[in-house]
Amino acid sequence: MLSPQLPRIILLFSGLLLCLMSTSETLYGSDSIEQDTTTEIATSDTEAEDKAESRYRIHQLRFNGNEHLNQKKLKNLFGWEEEKAYSRSEIIEGFERIVTAYQEAGFVFAETSSEVTPTSRIGQSDNEAHVSITVEVVEGKQIRTGTLTLTGNQRFSETEIRDELGLKQGKLFTQVALERSIERVQALYSEHGYPKVEIAPQDFQFSSETGTVDFKLNIREGAQVRIGEVKVSGLEKTKTRVVLREIRVKPDQNFDQRDIDTSYRRLRNLGYFYQVNPNVLEAGNTEDKINFHARVTEAKTGQLSFVIGYAPPESETDAAPQLTGVAEARETNLLGTGRQFNFYWKSGLLKIFRLGYAEPWMFGKPLTIGIEYGQLKQQRSNREQLTTETVSEERSGNVSATTNFGRVFEGTMTLGYKQINVPTSASLPPTTIPPLNTQTPLFSDPSPITSIQTDAYSGTKYSLTLRLTRDTRDYFLNPTRGRRDSIAFEVSRSDFRLRKAWLSLQQYFPTWRKQTIAVELHGAAAWGVNIPPTELFYLGGATTLRGYDEDWFSGPRRVHANLEYRFLVGPDSQIFVFTDLGAVTLIETPSVFDKLRVGYGFGARLESRGGILRINYGLAAGDSPLRGKIHVNLGAAF
Repeated sequence: MLSPQLPRIILLFSGLLLCLMSTSETLYGSDSIEQDTTTEIATSDTEAEDKAESRYRIHQLRFNGNEHLNQKKLKNLFGWEEEKAYSRSEIIEGFERIVTAYQEAGFVFAETSSEVTPTSRIGQSDNEAHVSITVEVVEGKQIRTGTLTLTGNQRFSETEIRDELGLKQGKLFTQVALERSIERVQALYSEHGYPKVEIAPQDFQFSSETGTVDFKLNIREGAQVRIGEVKVSGLEKTKTRVVLREIRVKPDQNFDQRDIDTSYRRLRNLGYFYQVNPNVLEAGNTEDKINFHARVTEAKTGQLSFVIGYAPPESETDAAPQLTGVAEARETNLLGTGRQFNFYWKSGLLKIFRLGYAEPWMFGKPLTIGIEYGQLKQQRSNREQLTTETVSEERSGNVSATTNFGRVFEGTMTLGYKQINVPTSASLPPTTIPPLNTQTPLFSDPSPITSIQTDAYSGTKYSLTLRLTRDTRDYFLNPTRGRRDSIAFEVSRSDFRLRKAWLSLQQYFPTWRKQTIAVELHGAAAWGVNIPPTELFYLGGATTLRGYDEDWFSGPRRVHANLEYRFLVGPDSQIFVFTDLGAVTLIETPSVFDKLRVGYGFGARLESRGGILRINYGLAAGDSPLRGKIHVNLGAAF
């Protein structure tokens, strides 16, 4: 929730816990440590006074009759350490935690009794007793939902609310399940303009005979709320209209928590702001109005970065290590208008140059039109002779249209043109490239060709690419939760008649505080005839398979996965450890994958408003630490 004005749940679990405690026999009741012992620890008034200061060393703690919770879990709940001395109150608190754990798991009628056996008397000098404790646990029935009564609901029918609750009669009943059910009803009301709804569980009645609980949910809906003002403060460079058009919430519309969350996430993921205050809601001028007020701190949206890749010599015969480089300049908010410009240059076995521009909100709609020009030259390295040769090269241009729809979807259509030139393939191994005058049916799976095509050839390619993306990440630069899925399909005509497909799945799981697991799965495939080397998929390097040379493996099909455990050290910064896996299919047999490559290592991404530092150290499985690949990205913001 983003503001105190959002939906509230009044959970009267204090009453629930009182019901639980009155229903179950606890260790500190009739069968307590004070009474159920083989030898009395204290019997006189003097000893009772001394007992307040007495400590007990528990040399043995055993549980009998437990099934739902094992011995290890129960001892952890108690906090047992053999060498620790406990006060009487600490012992009672330990068993209270055990009883509470059973109650939270739905075992409301669990009973416990203890037998305390002293192993030595309290000494006059140390005032300590050495004891062993055996606890008999009668778990009883796990409580289930009985009769649920609803009161106060007017906006939604009883059937609609029960469907949202999911608390079916006879299902297991726990405090967590009740909280989540009420949150779902709260969200239902919030999505229809009732953010001030209050939901109070009351009148819990437990039955030990049936093992059920009957209770009532009292709903106070409150008044329907509408959006008042929508405003942004803190802007310096960015035009106000540029930000307002990205906010889904509009004045005088019904309050909808989904629109609030989408607008907040959209603002964070624009990349214009260093910080967006999460409290975007404030009281309006009347009871039935809530204002949307985004308080932002602008960031420098221009980035100039350089990436250096270092790979040590493969063997003693190599004269020098392998170096690759990337230079990139981009501006995502040109003159505060949201216009985008980018320049990209890369060296290595793939030499790439790209120049692009994008104009947002064409025709007053959430439509971005982009144009891009690019050059690519693929080379093959001969490390023994310390030479490279050009395998193929291309010039390309494309026009794309991108739009957002729904709350989390983005669609892109791209029209592309390429002029591809293959100077010679005499030095290449057998490939799937047939002569251009082949009569192979369109979109057929290429058959292996064992002869080598020695003649140079060139051709053009016209393509249409469609891409659909679903993005629910909370923050694109440093996500802690959510996912991003993307699927794309390309069809091409003219001299190179191909089909290509891409699939990308990215999931982020929060673990402990400021720690996240990132899992990525990627796949790509190409079918057809006349597949030039520039249209293959490449694997290896900083963005796919760290620990291997940049773009070292290639094939008509590719799969790779990345697993990272991230420690978040700032809003845009992280340190992480990773494991990468990937493989490509053989050029001669596109349906057969080459061996699976595995890499692992560690890295960091440290970013501020003034610049960026990214560093990765990757090691291929089986290599020595001295053979690791290092990628360093140094950037400055402007």
